Parts: sequence; C-alpha cells; structure tokens
Amino acid sequence: MGVLLPLAVVWTLGVMSPGPDFVAILRTAMRHGHRAASSTALGVVTGITVWIVLALVGLTALVQAAPVVGVAMRVAGAVFLVGYGALILWSVWRARRANRSLGESGAAEEPRADQHDGPEPSRASAPLTSGAAFRLGLATNVANPKALVFFGALFSSLLPPDMSWSTRGGILVMMLVIALVWFLALAWAASRPPLVRLYERAGHLIDAAAGAAFVVLGVVLLLE
Repeated sequence: MGVLLPLAVVWTLGVMSPGPDFVAILRTAMRHGHRAASSTALGVVTGITVWIVLALVGLTALVQAAPVVGVAMRVAGAVFLVGYGALILWSVWRARRANRSLGESGAAEEPRADQHDGPEPSRASAPLTSGAAFRLGLATNVANPKALVFFGALFSSLLPPDMSWSTRGGILVMMLVIALVWFLALAWAASRPPLVRLYERAGHLIDAAAGAAFVVLGVVLLLE
C-alpha cells in the first residue's frame, strides 16, 4: 500500500525523537536495570496504543470541536510531568543532604566497598517492581496529549478517509511493532554496564537532569 512506507518512516523518526518516554526509559534502565526498563517500555507502548486507537476512531475531531477537552487533557498531563519531575528533584536533594550529613558526622571515615564508585547508592538498593515500572511508562506516555494531535495530523494527511478497518488495524500493528522494537532496544542499551557505572558515579547529576527535563516538558505543555 502506497501510504505505508511514508507512514512508517515518519513514525520511526517520531518515535525515536527524545521526549518524556525516552527520558523515563533511559533513567529506569540505568537506575533499575534491563527488566524494569523493559516493563517501562511496555507501559509506554500501551499508552501509544491508546492514543493511536483514539486517533483512528476520531477523538482528534472531538478535541478540535470541543477545545475544553483538549485543554483539560493538556493540564492534566502537564501536572503529572511537573509533579514527577519535582519528585525526582526532591529525591536528589534529600540524597545529597543525607550524604552531607553523613560526611559532617565523620561516618565516612571507613567507607564501605559499595561506596567506591560514588555517592549514589547501588540501583539494587531501590528496586522498582515490574508493575510499578509499567505504570510509570504508561503514565508518562498518557500524560502527553500532544500525541493525539500528532496522530490525528499524521493520519489525516496520509490515510484516505475511506480506508477499511482491517487496514487501519494493520497500520496499528505496524506502528506498535516499530515503537516496541525501538524502546526495548533503548532499554537494553541503557542498561549495559558502561552506562550503569556512569549512573553509579554521577547518579545525582543524571537524576537532576531527568527531573529538570520532566518539569520543563510539563511547563512547555501547559503553556502551549
């Protein structure tokens, strides 16, 4: 079908562009490992499924006809992104404060073996269950209602209005496979030992950058 190749190319480039999903999977992989990051990726793809289905059944037209619906979705998404980013920044601040208190008390005179790589605790000290990782990915993706606008514009420009539902279903499967392959590959790559060691050495800086990114994305979403 003539529209499949252009659609696949545009979607592949879109799904690979950095955004909240990318940041969530990257941080989860470095902090909690491949299994948790894969669950986060599955949550993200589940959210993508929701947006694609809604766009295919015409919710984009509803949002355009009733702008208040779009505003409510955007505000809710922005609140989640800002709140999640603020939570990350708060945990970074608490960890740094605890480390300073530990140093001032003299407790660091006999460092433990697991502290040689830096002040950030091992990722195993703060495990993230598969269910929690999945919910994180789902919430991160669903919190970005811009996806509905993206899919609506993509489908309206590339798909003929009289396309059969079986063909629409095939397009849905194709897009989900592309997203799943990319995000699982990202989860695997970010959980490799070099990046894990980097996180163990500079975890506070990485978490601070991730938290700030979520806050900025939420603010931008709110102001659009």
